Amino acid sequence: MKIFYSIILIIFSYDVLSKEITILNDISGRGFEIINHTKVKVHYIGKLVDGKEFDNSYKRGEPITFQIGTRQVIQGWETGIIGMKIGGKRTILIPPELAYGSRGAGEIIPPNTTLIFDIEIVDAIPPRYKIIDSKQMLLAITGNFIIIDIRTEKEKNATGTIPGSIKLIAFDKFGNFNPSFLDDYNNKVKDTDKVIFVSQKGEISSILANGFVENLGKKNIYSLDGGIESLIKDNFELIKN
Repeated sequence: MKIFYSIILIIFSYDVLSKEITILNDISGRGFEIINHTKVKVHYIGKLVDGKEFDNSYKRGEPITFQIGTRQVIQGWETGIIGMKIGGKRTILIPPELAYGSRGAGEIIPPNTTLIFDIEIVDAIPPRYKIIDSKQMLLAITGNFIIIDIRTEKEKNATGTIPGSIKLIAFDKFGNFNPSFLDDYNNKVKDTDKVIFVSQKGEISSILANGFVENLGKKNIYSLDGGIESLIKDNFELIKN
C-alpha cells in the first residue's frame, strides 16, 4: 500500500511547465497511438544541438522500456512520444526545462542544455485501464457502472456532477492524496464492479486509474477522457448541488 501512495504522489507532483518540445521530424508507424501510461520499448540517439552524440541505444543493441507518465524518463520524452505508433520515428528538440535543467547530467550534459533525440518505437502496450469518452458515458449511466467523481468540493460545486455518481475526493487543492480515499473506495465498491473515475480534465483520473491497475491489481477500471469538461462541451446534463 505504501508503494501505491508514493507512486501517486510522485506522478502527481510533475510541474506544469510553459516550455514545450519541438518535433523536427516525424515518420508515422502502425497501430494505436501512444497515450499516457502506455508501456513502450524505445531505441534512441541523444545529441547536443551541435550534433555531438552522447548516448545511443542502437550501439548498445538494447532499447529501453518504460511506462509513460510514471516519471521514469525526462519529461520531454514523455511529452514527445505521445501520439507515436509502433515502428514510428520522431526527432524532438527538448529545452533544458524538460530535460536535465540547471543541474545537467554529470560531465556528459552541461547545465541548461537543449537536447535532440531521435526516437524509434520498437513496441508498445496500451494502459491496462480503459478509456471512456463523453458519448460512451451516456450508456455507462444506464448500465452497471459505478461512477466515482474524485474532484474537490469546489470543482463539483462549480460544474455540477454526473447523475448517480459517488463523490469521493482523491486529491486536495494542493495535489495531496487523500489518505482515506482507499478506505472510502473499498467501503462502496466491490472488486467485481466496473468503475469509472472522473476528474476535471481527465489527467488526474487517468493517474488514479493507472495506480489502481498497476499497483493495486484492480480490474475493470475506467477513466473519463477529458473529464467533466468534455461532458460540459457536449452539453451533458449535470446535477447542481
